[in-house]
Amino acid sequence: MKKKIAIALSLMTILICGWIIIDYVKYLDIASNKTDWYVMDAKHKISERTDINNYEKELLKNQIDQNRKNEKNISNIAFQTQIVAFVLIVIQLVLLVFIFLMPNKQKNMTVN
Repeated sequence: MKKKIAIALSLMTILICGWIIIDYVKYLDIASNKTDWYVMDAKHKISERTDINNYEKELLKNQIDQNRKNEKNISNIAFQTQIVAFVLIVIQLVLLVFIFLMPNKQKNMTVN
C-alpha cells in the first residue's frame, strides 16, 4: 500500500513539474537578439519623430528600456523555475526506480 502511495505521489509531482515547464516556455526570451533589435528600432523611430519634444522622447525611450529589462527578468525567472522543475523530475524518476526495485514484503509463513 505504501508503495502505491509513493508511486502516485511521484507521478503527480512529475506531471505538475512537466506542466510548469511547458507553461513557462511562453515567458522565455528565446530570440533575445531579435527582440533587442526591435527595441533599438523603436527607439530610433522615436528619435526621428518631430511631433514631440526631447523630454518626451527620452521618457518614451526610458519606458521602452524598462519594459525590455522587465521582460528579461521575467525570462530569467521562468528559466530558473524550469531548471528546478526539471531537477525535481529527475529526482522523482530516480526515486521511482528505487521504489520499483524494492522487494515486496512477504508475510512470514510458518509451516506446521
